[in-house]
Amino acid sequence: MRISTILVITGMFILSLYALIEVSFYASEIEIEQKEPNAPIVEIPGINLTKEINNKSVFYGVYHEPKSFKPGNGTVILFGHRTMYGSPFFNLDKLKKGDKVYLNWPGIGKAEYVVNRSFTVPASYQISIYQGDKLFLITCHPIGSMSERLIVECDLVKVHPFQKNLKVENPKKYYALIIIGAFFMGGILITRLYPVVEDRKFILIATLALTLFLFFGYCFPTPPEFISEKLGELNKIMGFCEGCLWVV
Repeated sequence: MRISTILVITGMFILSLYALIEVSFYASEIEIEQKEPNAPIVEIPGINLTKEINNKSVFYGVYHEPKSFKPGNGTVILFGHRTMYGSPFFNLDKLKKGDKVYLNWPGIGKAEYVVNRSFTVPASYQISIYQGDKLFLITCHPIGSMSERLIVECDLVKVHPFQKNLKVENPKKYYALIIIGAFFMGGILITRLYPVVEDRKFILIATLALTLFLFFGYCFPTPPEFISEKLGELNKIMGFCEGCLWVV
């Protein structure tokens, strides 16, 4: 292997460290600041529903039965129309056992529930508010009729405290894959154009190894500031070595 080949591979290695900083930045979770809601909110991902809960009337959307309790303190009962008034519970019948329901409640946190069962009862049915830590979602049934009530029963899983700072996936995470791909393509291009034919295989191996190195950094991101610090130390060492060569 020629000295020029070693220098090219060394340069690729240093370049990969700078690329790793960007890969780790985009692959890492980001922290966002959340504001605690002023009013309770119900989230049902299974039917793509996010609605504010009111304590006035079912005519204003999702209504909390005032005689029932708050999450974590007992049975929670919520009513909502399937037609008109925003139709918040239009797709309530599509919920399946195991689906998640979340109640974001001011002063309490995020209550996580799991759907246990769904059943229908006559319109005259009176539901008990003393059934433990359960959530009942109630609406008219069938659609367009008030003859029956559809009830979805959910069990409380856990009440999560409100998180002011929440870690979420970076929305630009795909940038990391673009950087890795660009590095790989650049390495392939250098391999094809390198004038020392017999050493091209070494540059190709270095390209593959460093690309895998970057992909590992994508799967298991390291704090970018840590990489920057170590890279700075490496630059100082290389600068010192270069100074020694000039003295010699």
